[in-house]
Amino acid sequence: MMRRPNIRSAITDLAFAALAFIAGVLGASLAYAALIALGAVISWAWTRRTALAAMPLTKRAINAALALVMLGAVLGVLYWIGLATGGHL
Repeated sequence: MMRRPNIRSAITDLAFAALAFIAGVLGASLAYAALIALGAVISWAWTRRTALAAMPLTKRAINAALALVMLGAVLGVLYWIGLATGGHL
């Protein structure tokens, strides 16, 4: 049986990426960017909880660490691009 893609997870990830970009365009402070990142981390953990629960602890820790680093990097880059686009650099 093929796995179905989790469209809701993809949509929430896209929404947080768009929020980070918009925060940058509007010149929002880093506190708002941190709140967006915190919301994205909470959303990531919630939407992937069943898949994470099925993994052994070491694999879960490695996958979670890699995913959270990538999530932070993507949101940070989009915030920075938004700052540049909005003329706030």
